[in-house]
Amino acid sequence: MEEKIREILSEVSGVPVSELHEDTRLVGELGMSSFDLADAVVSLEEIYGVKIPDARFHEMETVGDIVRILREENVL
Repeated sequence: MEEKIREILSEVSGVPVSELHEDTRLVGELGMSSFDLADAVVSLEEIYGVKIPDARFHEMETVGDIVRILREENVL
């Protein structure tokens, strides 16, 4: 499932999956805007059939943060 997360982030950011690592910063290194991040979150919610609480959105700074949050929300 982590690979699917990387695929979505790659699609949204235009950065190859091979360059996405746990500590890759979404805004800084991938150049994602808050709108890009929201788009990625919506895609994840649709794929996994869940709603990620809006309060968690500000915690998403790295690829690893997204994986961690999805685990904590019992998605992964």
